Amino acid sequence: MLVKIKLSLCLLLVVFGACIYARKWKLLEDEQEKILNLTEKLQIQNKKDEIRFNTHAWDNLKKQNPDFWAWIYWQGEIVSQPIVIDTGGKEYLYQNFDGKPSICGTPMIFETTSKNKIIYGHHVGYGAENAVFTRLSELTDKKLFYEYQTFFLCMQDKVEEYRVFLITVKNKELDWNYQQKDFTSADKFYEWIADAKRVALIYDTDFKPKYNDDFVTIQTCLDAYSSKRVILLALKTREYTIGNDSF
Repeated sequence: MLVKIKLSLCLLLVVFGACIYARKWKLLEDEQEKILNLTEKLQIQNKKDEIRFNTHAWDNLKKQNPDFWAWIYWQGEIVSQPIVIDTGGKEYLYQNFDGKPSICGTPMIFETTSKNKIIYGHHVGYGAENAVFTRLSELTDKKLFYEYQTFFLCMQDKVEEYRVFLITVKNKELDWNYQQKDFTSADKFYEWIADAKRVALIYDTDFKPKYNDDFVTIQTCLDAYSSKRVILLALKTREYTIGNDSF
């Protein structure tokens, strides 16, 4: 009798766990469906080696959410997400673009004028491939790193193009302040780059970062359950303006 009770309890726990997992999966898919719809409205295209998008749709996103700052679009479409400015309360960790509770959150940036801008986004361990920054952890593979180095920040009147030249994994032992936003001197900057190179998992030596360059650092989790963080450092390689309705 006792064995039957234990088996019944185990079965109930399995069913309960499966229901929770299925619900989370459905919530994630719903969130990603919303993002895919926004991506389709932007109509992002590569024309003559330049990114173009529907600027009217971009303006509508800004009206929809005044915190909207840029749309990040990654080579190979491994990431296509809105980025919002968070004023410091980290509300967007668990809040979607519409301001509603979300397990995905919304990629966010706290400060947009520094030399090294830092963007944060979740790794989600299940559901659609383009779930926030989930696929960026794949770039710890050297082949994929070199295949997907380029991404774009689509802004109201311009596009900034970036190339990732470094990736590392942050744990308690990582001796590099990747969250350094500005530098008091060129010497301090080159010390920072040297430290970055020393701790890099992959470092593209074709890039020679300079003090007057601009950078973006992206942070996400290595997986959905680990405290380790994937850190990508990218150099701005190009910037160009776009007109209204850039098509």
